[in-house]
Amino acid sequence: MSLSRTFKVLSAFVAAGGGSVLYACPPSQYSFYPRCPIYSAMHLLCPGCGTTRALYELLHLNLRGAFHYNALTTLLIPVAFIWWLLERRRAFQQKRPMQLSVPPTAWAALLFVAAVFTIARNTGLAFAI
Repeated sequence: MSLSRTFKVLSAFVAAGGGSVLYACPPSQYSFYPRCPIYSAMHLLCPGCGTTRALYELLHLNLRGAFHYNALTTLLIPVAFIWWLLERRRAFQQKRPMQLSVPPTAWAALLFVAAVFTIARNTGLAFAI
């Protein structure tokens, strides 16, 4: 088995294990989940704050709860999945290995959206569902 294939299999097992723990152990009831260092130091919500709780809600098919905890994560997961599927299809059609590389413009757009999201949620401009 190649190193790349071993890494993919190991990653799948780690993701499945982490997802199983998250599914069974709600972040609101267990203290072993990591705390955000930005929130701990500055009492400001970073773009990732609430992601663990949002993923827990998504695993339980509660879209409203997930959106409440972290709207950015909830909206980006389907976008990332669609992008991954399109890249996979393109690699299959071109008979080449799949290469996940994000264009610099996409990184810039993501950073801009994350900055706007962070400002909105820390100034009270974000809407609540």
